[in-house]
Amino acid sequence: MRQVGLVLVWMSVGAAVIGFVLPWARIDLREPTLVKQVRGSLPASDTLSGLTKDLGRITATIRRGAQTITGDLPTLTDIPKEVSGIQIPRLANQKNAQTAIALMEVFTGKQEHIGLKSYAVYLLPGIALLCGLLLTFLGRQRLVPWSVAGLCAVIAAAGFWKLLTTNTQALMVAITIGPGLWLSLWAYVGLAVTAGFLGVLQVKRA
Repeated sequence: MRQVGLVLVWMSVGAAVIGFVLPWARIDLREPTLVKQVRGSLPASDTLSGLTKDLGRITATIRRGAQTITGDLPTLTDIPKEVSGIQIPRLANQKNAQTAIALMEVFTGKQEHIGLKSYAVYLLPGIALLCGLLLTFLGRQRLVPWSVAGLCAVIAAAGFWKLLTTNTQALMVAITIGPGLWLSLWAYVGLAVTAGFLGVLQVKRA
């Protein structure tokens, strides 16, 4: 039965890795709506200046305290239609993306270092792989399966709660959660269940 459990564990790990390269989000940029909201909602002399339209591109200068960010907002041709987990750090650290992120922060009030934090997405397949290794090589120790089960359950619950409660219809983009992210979270559900199964086997053997 332990071998069956380990097969299920690595199937779940594989699902987490596959989900990381599948689309996490489908993106729809509504540029005309963005321009209208920017002009109507923000004082041009204080928060947003230099809003121009040149060759189909919007240039913005955003002042947030002592920090000033100037650059081009992405157009429809710059924004990919789909984004996978593995693409997020590269996209979040592009120069144009920084201006778009800063503009979104003006509306939402969030001031997060999104470019730096974007690398945390690698933890999703990384933790799944670590849990698989722990269950394979240290799974006979009584506390390991239950610890892994608890950790995976917390990650899955937090991820589902975040997806189900977050408004993905942002001012600049409309985001639809893709199959990759759902698959990654369900992979953690599978890891939690199979780790619990291995923990029950340990109790029965004792």
